[in-house]
Amino acid sequence: MGPGILTLDPSTHVRVDACAGPLPDGSCPKVAVGAVVPCAGMEVVPAGAADAQPYCVSSHMTLCPRTLAEALAVPSDSALLVA
Repeated sequence: MGPGILTLDPSTHVRVDACAGPLPDGSCPKVAVGAVVPCAGMEVVPAGAADAQPYCVSSHMTLCPRTLAEALAVPSDSALLVA
């Protein structure tokens, strides 16, 4: 599996790293659960989406930003929102 997420320097927007994204449980494969992720303080963008707006990762982030994005993408008809 190739890199799914590119990490960019926030000042230069130059690629500094890449990863395949989170493990099946949503955790970052590069650090222990609860540790600050390696892309903290950087920008991330999906690989192959050169025109995408980068997401600025908090310098204190301990959760993979992709996991966070997927968690926030709850369909409007979800039972979670109706309850």
